[in-house]
Amino acid sequence: MNANAYTPSQIERAKVAYTAFMSYTAVESYEPEFIGYSAAEQRCEFHNKQVTEIRNGNVQLEKEWKLYFLIQIAKEDQKEDQRKAKLAANKEASADILAPIKEARRLGEFGKWLNTAGNPYRKEHFNKKYTQESVNAFLSI
Repeated sequence: MNANAYTPSQIERAKVAYTAFMSYTAVESYEPEFIGYSAAEQRCEFHNKQVTEIRNGNVQLEKEWKLYFLIQIAKEDQKEDQRKAKLAANKEASADILAPIKEARRLGEFGKWLNTAGNPYRKEHFNKKYTQESVNAFLSI
């Protein structure tokens, strides 16, 4: 990714992440009860060594970490955009299926009904990929 491809929002979020990274950590912050004390200690030592080197003026390491956080933020945004595009495509593909519910002006009720625990069609509420079976089941009640 080139430097011009990053939005001001991404740059700001990367700065926040980098600033948070620049604080020293303790072994307990790595949850040694789950990963083991020696692994937590190794991670803590590595992190604190990186922070110390950057604070002592290692410009190359500072650039590497800043770029790392910027790339991670950009990847998160790209993944979110892909998720939104997929939902929009599913919703568009299901428009014909939802037509009877829209005509009856019961789209809100349909959404509530879909998102009810135990509903066999509940996943459709989240992925927006509606089926004729769920529409028929809703209209029959």
